[in-house]
Amino acid sequence: MLRSTFFQLVLVTALILALFCPPPASASKTMFMQATLNPTRTTQGVSVVITGRVSDTLGTGVSNAIISIQVTDPQATSIHLAVAYTSQNGTFQDNFVIASNSPGGNYTAFLVADKPGYDTARVTLSFTYASPDFSLQSSITTLSLRQGDSGKLTITALSLRGFNAPVNLTALNMPSGVAVQFSPASITPSGNAEATVAVSQTAPLGNFTITLLGVSGPTIHTVSFQLEITRGPIQGILAILVGTAVAVLVAAVLLQRRKQRSRKRAALDELLKASEADKGYVATARVIARLEELRATNQVDEATYQKLKKEYEKRLEKSK
Repeated sequence: MLRSTFFQLVLVTALILALFCPPPASASKTMFMQATLNPTRTTQGVSVVITGRVSDTLGTGVSNAIISIQVTDPQATSIHLAVAYTSQNGTFQDNFVIASNSPGGNYTAFLVADKPGYDTARVTLSFTYASPDFSLQSSITTLSLRQGDSGKLTITALSLRGFNAPVNLTALNMPSGVAVQFSPASITPSGNAEATVAVSQTAPLGNFTITLLGVSGPTIHTVSFQLEITRGPIQGILAILVGTAVAVLVAAVLLQRRKQRSRKRAALDELLKASEADKGYVATARVIARLEELRATNQVDEATYQKLKKEYEKRLEKSK
């Protein structure tokens, strides 16, 4: 009888302990979490909505679970931190915005669900964000202009993924004597601008690569075209006139030299005739004086002067 009473007491004690004592840690229930990302593009960037549900092993929603949310950008920098709570049926929701100037790449959301009496549940979600951008296009790839002429082309800035910021246009790598003007100088994609290319009369001839630059904040794009500069009509006439003038000048110089040689030869012939006509002392002295005059006026070369001077000086000595 006493033994039966003892076993009944032990059984009642065990039942009381089971009812009022918390279960050991190893008896925590398992908790599951499901979640999705839903990005939507807006004028400010991309609006992202995170929705999910927490349930137990039987699929029953777990209410009042704490959902910790962290979102990182492609550089692993946190851009969003939040805490959400599950509803009566275990669902939760959170949202955040990725600004339009945010870097493109993979964004990752880390979700952790906690509730006393349950094991921690974790979910990692990711998606790729392509930031808004623009591209540049040219209506032509080659432009041929003569010196003194001008030409036009159309530059188009195309919007990519909702890009709508102003794009400033400028030109690079222009040779001397070439200018490019845009009308307008700033366009908003998708938009067009007319580029006027002016070539001066003195611009160098040849083929040149002209680069057109579009700048909008940190975003830069380029487009290029080939500029061929040929000789202008005025330059052709000037070249002909210059060539003719040079030819005339050369002919005049040659004619002048020929006349100078003819005069020198005539003066020398006159001197020789005078010396042969009268070989007396006075006549020879006059010939020598005339020879000095011809030398002073550069009408006789040095070699001929020296030769005749020696000859006439000898004749002068003999005629004394």
